[in-house]
Amino acid sequence: MKLRSLIQLIVLLNLFGNTLYSKNTISIGVVSSYNNSNINFYNNFFPQNIRTNTISNYNFSFLAEIKNSKNTGIRIEVSKLRRGWSENLNSQLISNEFEFLNLPIMMTTYFGEKNFKLNFSLGPYAEFQIKNNLNDLKSLFPNYEFFFNDKRDNSFGYGIKVSGGFSIDFNKSSILFLVSYLYNFDNLIDVEQKTNLIPDISNLRTLSFSLVYLFNFTKK
Repeated sequence: MKLRSLIQLIVLLNLFGNTLYSKNTISIGVVSSYNNSNINFYNNFFPQNIRTNTISNYNFSFLAEIKNSKNTGIRIEVSKLRRGWSENLNSQLISNEFEFLNLPIMMTTYFGEKNFKLNFSLGPYAEFQIKNNLNDLKSLFPNYEFFFNDKRDNSFGYGIKVSGGFSIDFNKSSILFLVSYLYNFDNLIDVEQKTNLIPDISNLRTLSFSLVYLFNFTKK
């Protein structure tokens, strides 16, 4: 059901984008973000939450917007995003890190007059795992059974992204300050058989604080 809802949202965004194209402002830009990432682990076999800690990092991404005269439109972002979590192992804090090619497609709208506007965006994303640090962790802890397994688990994910903030407009450019939240609908770990050892719910989540520079290069 979650995947079906995500597809319906993408179709709705595409139809909405087609209505914008005749009169629009096209913007492209770069994004610098500070990210706090964690994972929601839960085991239904023996009901329990598995506690984890956040990991933090910076990343850069590219962004494009098409919006109409009412300051409503479509935002597309392409980023290389590091996500994961940390956990205590033998009194040592270790980080489980995954790098994804993350592709959000969102509806975005601006509220306000003149040069200062509030901004809100919402939409689905897809992501493709590029690499992880599992082999490094296994070499350090050869006797520990890590949750993630490259051969078994998911390298593709999808979810929803919501962001809010404000923009300051200049002559042909804008600066945005945004707070965003990403939540995966699917599980990172693909459980083949439920046990008390492996969580059957494993949703990544990320909170980001971003500075965006947009250049408005076309108006129709």
